[in-house]
Amino acid sequence: MSDIDAKIRRLMADMPNAFNPAKAAGVNATIVYNLTGEGGSVWTSRIADGQCTVEEGETVENPTLKITMDAQDYVDMMAGRLDGMQAFMTGKIKVEGDIMLASRLMTFFS
Repeated sequence: MSDIDAKIRRLMADMPNAFNPAKAAGVNATIVYNLTGEGGSVWTSRIADGQCTVEEGETVENPTLKITMDAQDYVDMMAGRLDGMQAFMTGKIKVEGDIMLASRLMTFFS
């Protein structure tokens, strides 16, 4: 397992613990993270009923939101070294689906 793969796995495992249900009140969404490059993998997160769950793989056919980005860029964004909006504007992040959800997503986590 590469270092980047280990970091991705740790970030995904920690996602439910970092979730702030009050910030996501009323949200019912499925998000697919398609992480490319070294350490690349696919993950599905569900936000509903005040909970966030994460599982490896693309487990839904029509997610509310699909985010495609390089795995290292994802790690850098989660660490605060890469601004998500700037990454989106420069094409480092590709979004399919509910773009308004994408713009709010980071606020759901501490």
